Amino acid sequence: MLRIAPIVLAVMICFSNLGFIDFGGHSANQIEPDEAHAPRNHLTQDKNAQAAPINEVYTFEDVTESPAQIVSGEVIQRDENILRLHWDVIPNAVKYEILIGGATLYAFTNGIEIPVDDVHKKFQVNAISLEGTTLQNKIPIADIDTNPLSPRTTTEFDKMNYPPIYPVYSWIPVNGADHYEIELIKDNKIVRRYFTDSNPGDDNFDLYDKTPVLDEGEYFWRVRALTADNQPLTNWSEKDASNSFEVKHQIRFCALGDSITHGGGSISVPPSTVLYNWETYCAIPIKNLGRSGDTTAEILARFDNDVLPFRPEVLFIMAGVNDYRSNILGWESVENLRLLKEKCELNGIRPVFMTPTPLNPAQIAKVNFVEPPPVDWQEHQRFICDWICSQEFYIDVNAKLTDGEGNLIESLSVDGLHPDAEGKKIIGETVAAWLDKYLNLK
Repeated sequence: MLRIAPIVLAVMICFSNLGFIDFGGHSANQIEPDEAHAPRNHLTQDKNAQAAPINEVYTFEDVTESPAQIVSGEVIQRDENILRLHWDVIPNAVKYEILIGGATLYAFTNGIEIPVDDVHKKFQVNAISLEGTTLQNKIPIADIDTNPLSPRTTTEFDKMNYPPIYPVYSWIPVNGADHYEIELIKDNKIVRRYFTDSNPGDDNFDLYDKTPVLDEGEYFWRVRALTADNQPLTNWSEKDASNSFEVKHQIRFCALGDSITHGGGSISVPPSTVLYNWETYCAIPIKNLGRSGDTTAEILARFDNDVLPFRPEVLFIMAGVNDYRSNILGWESVENLRLLKEKCELNGIRPVFMTPTPLNPAQIAKVNFVEPPPVDWQEHQRFICDWICSQEFYIDVNAKLTDGEGNLIESLSVDGLHPDAEGKKIIGETVAAWLDKYLNLK
């Protein structure tokens, strides 16, 4: 039976400090086996490492006059040779094994900087699964840089039809960096500046912007590495199509939701990678209004601010997974969804509800980065799904992702919570099929 008394949240699900998951492995700087570790889950981790956005607008000439901390403009020269490798993301890879000069290193992004005595050393990169098996040997290398002066950004905004409202800035970790400075620039003005916390490891490679990017205009972002005493270790990253984007209003189709909508997968691949975004698999462009970690209440609270500027004709809404995995009752979730429906109708927007994705408790326990869901999570999920399927406009993606026991199909999710590339493809193609019918009927 569904519980009827309100229950206090047992955990702060998607915005808690989850620590490290130990898969084994080595960083480029520390290759002793007893010091190996894996990254925090970059899909649910609280991004509290960033400072608040600056309140004033700065020109490029003001770049070193940070309101948060003073950064010298002189770049420190590194004493060792650096070899930087960059490769394409391999589906379901949790980490990458790099064999070079008799050493074995591990990276949790699709790139690594390695200190070497000879930049021409032979190497090999392999993709590794959660279980430690090899998914692909000898991954082709997209780019090789020696002694790079600037960080290599890994965002793929050029492959997206629209930029997400909550961008995630990602890069290949800089060898020897203590922390990073990130700037968002619009019309040649620095509109936001962030600093990550000190974290000289191999998992400081992305930053989730908690402030929505709403104003129309042309944007790009950049990053530079800093030392522990706040001196630049590199120049700023270079501007290119992959880290630039344009914000427009009057978007016909938008998607509102949590991390399933926001994107990302395989524990450490951020939403800045299109392979793990369901919008990628829909031929008709959809604006991503997702925000990782949101409950239905949090999505409801940001509706006016985040949805109305774009005035969509259709709003796809997928929410609830963060509710029923953290003791929020099904009837509470449905009430929030009902209020979202009212807001849409009040503003001339057609809401299309999508059934929330299931969980795989056994896989969650195996990865162990969040608390296991309550034993009756399926009842609350079903309560939400039943309400959604009673609406005039809905899309049932849950049924396509669920196994015979009511759980998320294991092969579709490394962490038991977020559908990975194949799961996102299923969601995107299901939405695409609905849109085909919708547009043909108009």
